[in-house]
Amino acid sequence: MIRGRCPICSRAFEAESLDAHPSFPFCSPRCRLVDLGRWIDGSYAIPAGEAPVEGDSIGQEVDEDET
Repeated sequence: MIRGRCPICSRAFEAESLDAHPSFPFCSPRCRLVDLGRWIDGSYAIPAGEAPVEGDSIGQEVDEDET
């Protein structure tokens, strides 16, 4: 027996097996699509730090002519 709580709508659900509940870990195909839509529109994006300023020594490539 699989018991869970949908990460989208928080509804509790039970299933005999994963084969019997193809939308796992979501309660329904609708919640599964809502989650997919959030990934597609960038709602789940990981915040990034500021990009290095041009001229920083971090990440600069060295020309072979300069060495």
